[in-house]
Amino acid sequence: MLPSMTVKQQIRLFFILLMVVRGANSQETRLVSNEEANQHLTKRVQPKYPSLAEMAHIQGDVLLRVMIDERGRVSEAKGVSGHPMLLEAAIPAVKSWQFEPFTEDGKPAAVNALVKIAFDLGPGAELHGQYLQQEAECNGQLHNSTGPQAEAACKKALATAMKLPSHFVSAKMKAYENAGKAAYAAKDGAEALADFQQQLIFAQQALQPGNPLMIQVRSNLAHAYEATGKLPEADTEYTEMEKAQEASVAELKKRNENLKRGAADGVNTSYAHNMQIILQEHARLLRRMGKITEAEALEQKANSLNESR
Repeated sequence: MLPSMTVKQQIRLFFILLMVVRGANSQETRLVSNEEANQHLTKRVQPKYPSLAEMAHIQGDVLLRVMIDERGRVSEAKGVSGHPMLLEAAIPAVKSWQFEPFTEDGKPAAVNALVKIAFDLGPGAELHGQYLQQEAECNGQLHNSTGPQAEAACKKALATAMKLPSHFVSAKMKAYENAGKAAYAAKDGAEALADFQQQLIFAQQALQPGNPLMIQVRSNLAHAYEATGKLPEADTEYTEMEKAQEASVAELKKRNENLKRGAADGVNTSYAHNMQIILQEHARLLRRMGKITEAEALEQKANSLNESR
């Protein structure tokens, strides 16, 4: 365990290590973040709150390291941090979870995942547990269906999220993202755009500057604007994506002093690769808009990043 660090700090550290692992030997078992694991979660069993912990008002987050096999089943779960009483309840519940299989080079692959579970006795805790189960159902439909079933499941989860108290900002952000993805897959661009616009509102409340998740939020909006023919708005979002990526790099540099040189180089390479993709996508849009000179400038910048890696 890492007793001197908060759960949030531990997840951030593991997220850095995640990007390093992705750049390492492909034969090693990949480590995925809590966010990526949740995106693949299709069946969630809510842990039963230990009665003694409830009586003693013990609450807080626990962090687990989970092994997920090629079929998306949990083969092992170990506690990383959190109150022992809460960990004891979390581990058997997580062993019953089901994930959409992860892939490597197009083939199902086993992964290690970091899973954070919140034990909360405050207002809305029970409703939040209900939402999390509905979110998993929504994820399952998004992975396996692009029809009305996915939209219905994700809208149901969104409706529950909107009933949560105001401090559940992250849940509302995620609920709007999933609803937008379901609408986008169903080719309902206007509905997807409305959902992603709401996602941005909650993301601006939930995410600190430099959080890499903001890049995905902006990406969702950019694609929805482009799908609805609003190319200048999409152009703006791509610019915001570049700013978000630069903010993530600045945040990374603050943490690099805590990483060995090899690890820091691996993370820098990952960030450069991500920026290259963003620039290439933005250039594609600019060409569609007839802004050839601006597109060529971004393509040149993307190529220079590729040469520096």
